[in-house]
Amino acid sequence: MAIFLDPTDYRQFVNVLSDVVEDFKLECWNYCLMPNHYHATVQPSERNLSKAIACLNSEYAQWWNRRHQRVGHVFQGRFKDQLVDHETYMLTLSRYVVQNPVRAGLVNRPDEWLWSSYRATAGLDLAPAFLGATLTLRLFGEADPGSLQARFVKAVATTDADAAAFDRIRSNERVLGTKLFKEVVAAAERRDETRASGSEAPVA
Repeated sequence: MAIFLDPTDYRQFVNVLSDVVEDFKLECWNYCLMPNHYHATVQPSERNLSKAIACLNSEYAQWWNRRHQRVGHVFQGRFKDQLVDHETYMLTLSRYVVQNPVRAGLVNRPDEWLWSSYRATAGLDLAPAFLGATLTLRLFGEADPGSLQARFVKAVATTDADAAAFDRIRSNERVLGTKLFKEVVAAAERRDETRASGSEAPVA
């Protein structure tokens, strides 16, 4: 089901996303709104991602139902999230997210799609305050902003070599990265489970 029916819907979602990023102290690297779903690369500073996304979806769904005189769920099921290794997958993910409208046949080039972070990151539009465009640009090295934006544009336009990585991003893998990265994540989750169960010995 389409969850964005016109420009007003798209703009409202971006407004709610902006509020959630600020309220939950997230860093938003990029985003892309599609007619029936959305993508966002966010980095929480606290362990509150589930609450943040629940708030985002709920706030928009309530607004959308009121505006379109609908009832019921706008988003179905739990959101899909993946933990991504910054060193091995973040650059690929930054390209994957903003290429979605092109892959879906909605536009020929990512700059033609108004409802993603591409234009702001590429320097074509002013970046909204909540968007950490510089976070994405730093993936392309150290240089002046114009040079980094040019590298970003070139990288997004040349994604053929990323087919295998794109498949993994679309998969049900929850953790994307090296074996060491996955081991670190698993160890952290085991510690969290131990603390939650109250079986961890107190630290003096």
